[in-house]
Amino acid sequence: MSFRQFPATDSNGESHIIIEFIPEQGNKGAGDTAPRYELDDGRHLQRNAREFTTLDGQLRLRI
Repeated sequence: MSFRQFPATDSNGESHIIIEFIPEQGNKGAGDTAPRYELDDGRHLQRNAREFTTLDGQLRLRI
């Protein structure tokens, strides 16, 4: 698994770091091959184009 980090901004203008986890291509038995997104504090995110939302919907971020 590899990852990358990139900055995002919430609706209040505060900066956050999003971490994108990318599964290895050759790992066929590992299941899901889609990237996973998390905040630097461990909260999981859902992605919709350039917008990310926490699973509870309380925080929206844009890149």
